[in-house]
Amino acid sequence: MTGLVLQTQADVPAGLLDQWAARRGFELTTFRVDQGGQWPDPREHAFVVALGSSASAAGGGPEWVERVIELLRAADAADVPVLGICFGAQALAVALGGRVRRLRRPEVGWVTVRTNDADRVPAGPWLAWHEDGFTLPPLAYELASNPFGVQAFCHRHHLGVQFHPEVTPAIVHAWTATDHADLQRAGVTAADLEPAPHADAAARAAATLFDGFAARAGLMVVTSRT
Repeated sequence: MTGLVLQTQADVPAGLLDQWAARRGFELTTFRVDQGGQWPDPREHAFVVALGSSASAAGGGPEWVERVIELLRAADAADVPVLGICFGAQALAVALGGRVRRLRRPEVGWVTVRTNDADRVPAGPWLAWHEDGFTLPPLAYELASNPFGVQAFCHRHHLGVQFHPEVTPAIVHAWTATDHADLQRAGVTAADLEPAPHADAAARAAATLFDGFAARAGLMVVTSRT
């Protein structure tokens, strides 16, 4: 069973999602949306994962942003489950009829969320790093929130999350080493985002979230958390 991963830039890889897929017996095919080429057909895959990006789904971004939204809309029409992460969640919300807006200040740091379904979306810890928020699409259900707004939602067998369950310590260190403007606008430092105190708990929460997505999407039956 093969999943399609939409990667938007070099420093936003699948991370823990790759490790989870290997444990659960899924194959992942990655397509770099920012590098052109023949765009994949979501109908040829069991599920789609849209990763994060420094681009915005609010409009005025690179040409490929609208193509990502169109692909996610096509996946929904074909009944292909979608997992949207950060920018991917925002693009999924737009594809389903929601709207994306710029936040007054970025949300960057390790966070917990108020969850309505801890078996699918644990409270955290999660690494948040985004400048946009979104309104729920019609018929979507809010799974988690915090003072910045919606943090997770489901729509049929799709799941969108504002935070980054896929990050590894190496990914976090790469981001904090380069994206200093985001840190300054959010009022945090690289030290505040040090992953060491959170990495193990975040990895366990991520495995639960990925399992929950796969189970709701009918991709697998969850029998253990190992």
